[in-house]
Amino acid sequence: MGILHYNEGMNRCIFCNSTTNPFSSVEHIFPESLGNKEKILPKGVICDVCNNGTLALLDFELTEFESIKIMRTINGIKNKSGKIPTARFNNLVLEPSGFNNIAIRANSRKNIRNQSENGFQLHFTGNRKLDSKRLKMLARSLYKIGIELIYLDHGQNFVLSGRFDEAIDIIMGRKDFNGYLLIGTNQKPDTTGMSYRFFKDEKGKEFTVFEFNYLFTKIIFDIERRTVLLENNSKIENFTVLKF
Repeated sequence: MGILHYNEGMNRCIFCNSTTNPFSSVEHIFPESLGNKEKILPKGVICDVCNNGTLALLDFELTEFESIKIMRTINGIKNKSGKIPTARFNNLVLEPSGFNNIAIRANSRKNIRNQSENGFQLHFTGNRKLDSKRLKMLARSLYKIGIELIYLDHGQNFVLSGRFDEAIDIIMGRKDFNGYLLIGTNQKPDTTGMSYRFFKDEKGKEFTVFEFNYLFTKIIFDIERRTVLLENNSKIENFTVLKF
C-alpha cells in the first residue's frame, strides 16, 4: 500500500488552523520509528510548525513508552536512520547484536528470571517515573493519532466541525485535561495499528473509542468524554487502568 493522498482543504493545518505557515512536509500518522510507511497525510494537511514542533515531541513520547520501546528493539523495528534502536533502562540495556540477535546487559542476574529452554523473563525499570504529567503526554500522542485517522477517513470538514476542538486543544497543550488509558496485552501480536468505533452516551451524544495495537501492547481510550471507563468487547488479559 502506498501513501494515501487527500486534497480536501489543502494548506490549512488541522491543529493550529494556519494557512500561512509552511507546508513542506508530510505527516506520519503513526511515528515512522514504529515502522509506519503507509499511513501518511500529504503536504498541506499539517503545517511544518506543528509537525516539527509539538507533534514531533508527542511522537517521541510514544516511541519511548517502555513497553513499546522494548518491543521495537526485540522485533528489530528500524528507526528513521535505518537502525534498530537500543532500549536503555535503569537496570538493563537491550541492543542489536548481529543479524536477528539481541544482546542483554543487566546490572544484576535478578533482572533475568525463570530461565529455561522455553525462554526467560526480563524485569526492567523505566528511566522516568510514569506520573500524571507523563501519562498526559502519552495520551496526547495517542489522541493525535486518533484525530489524524479520523481526518483520513472523514476529511477536513468533519475534523474541523467543532466536535473535536477540545481534543485538538488538548493535543496542542492549550488545555489541561483528565482521563484514562487502559493498557493490556494484544492478543494478536502481529497486529499494528489503531481502530475506532463511534458510540452514543445515555443522552444520545456520539463519542469515539480508540484501540491502539503495537505488537504485544494494546491501549484503549477515548478523546471526547475521558471521564468514564468504558466496557468493551476486546479480549485483554492483565490490563491496567491508568487514570490521570
